Amino acid sequence: MLEGKIMKHSTGEPARKLNGENFVVKVISPAICGQTCPICLRELEDRTAAVLTTCIHAYCVGCIRKWSNLKRTCPLCNAQFDSWFCKINLSSRSFRKERLPNLNCADNLKIGIGSSRTDARRILQSTRNELSRDRRSERPLTWRRSFGRRGPESVPTDVIAWRKLQWRASIYDRRIQAVPSSVRSCLVMNLTGSHGVKEAILERIKPWIQRELEAILGDPDPTIIVHLVTSLFVARLEAPSSQLNAENDFLSPLRPFLYEKTDLFWHELRCFAGSSLRMEEYDSVVEYRTMD
Repeated sequence: MLEGKIMKHSTGEPARKLNGENFVVKVISPAICGQTCPICLRELEDRTAAVLTTCIHAYCVGCIRKWSNLKRTCPLCNAQFDSWFCKINLSSRSFRKERLPNLNCADNLKIGIGSSRTDARRILQSTRNELSRDRRSERPLTWRRSFGRRGPESVPTDVIAWRKLQWRASIYDRRIQAVPSSVRSCLVMNLTGSHGVKEAILERIKPWIQRELEAILGDPDPTIIVHLVTSLFVARLEAPSSQLNAENDFLSPLRPFLYEKTDLFWHELRCFAGSSLRMEEYDSVVEYRTMD
C-alpha cells in the first residue's frame, strides 16, 4: 500500500488514488524508461533501479544506496528522503518500498561526502580549484557529459565531484577504455635536462592521478601511491626508446595496489597525459570502447 504523503506526480493525480499497477505505469515507469542514472550515467533498468518516494527521481539502487549512507537528500533536487521504490518489474507491474535505517552520524547529513569535515573540505576545494581555472582561448568543445553542471538546476560542487568519482570507478568495473588521441608523441619524448617541461607535465597529471586512485581504491588520501605513479610515469618518459619495449614489467610496483586494474589505469593515464585538454574538458568529451 502506498503512503498518502506521496501526494503528486507528473500526471497531477494524488498518488493515494492510484493502485499499485497504475502507480507503476503512471509514476515509476516514466521515471525509469529511457533515463540514465544521474550519478553513474548508466542507462536505468527496472530491476536495478530505485525511485525516491518523495521526488520520484530515479537512480541505480547501488549508486543511491552509497549516497544515502552519506546524505539523505536527493542529488538532483535536494529533497529529503528516507525510502525508495525498488525491485521493480515493469512487466508484472510490481515493486517494493524499502525504508532506510537511520544514519548513525548526523554530521554525514551535513557533509554529504567523505568520512570527516576535513575530507569534505579537501574535495570541495580541489573541485573549486579545477573549475575556477581561467579558460584558454580555444575552439569551443562539444560537451557530452555535464554531470549536472549545465542543467536547469544548480548542482552543488560536492555532488558533481562525487558523480565524477562514481563515473571513474564505473570505467574500471565495466572494463571499458578511453580512445587515445595522440599519446605516442608524449610517451617517447626525452625529458633529460628539461626540468621545466617535467614539472609542467606533473602539475597537470597529478590531480587526475589523485582522483583516479580515489575512484579505484575508495581511499580519499592515496598520496603515497600518487607519488609512485608519477615516479613511474617520469621514468617511462625519460627512458631511452630502445628500452620502451623491454619485456620486464615496469608496472610491477603498482600491481600490489591496483591488481587487475593496473594496465587499464595506465592506459587511462597515457590517454589523458597525451591529450591537450584540461581535466574538466577531457572528462566531458573523452570517448570509450570495450577492451579487446
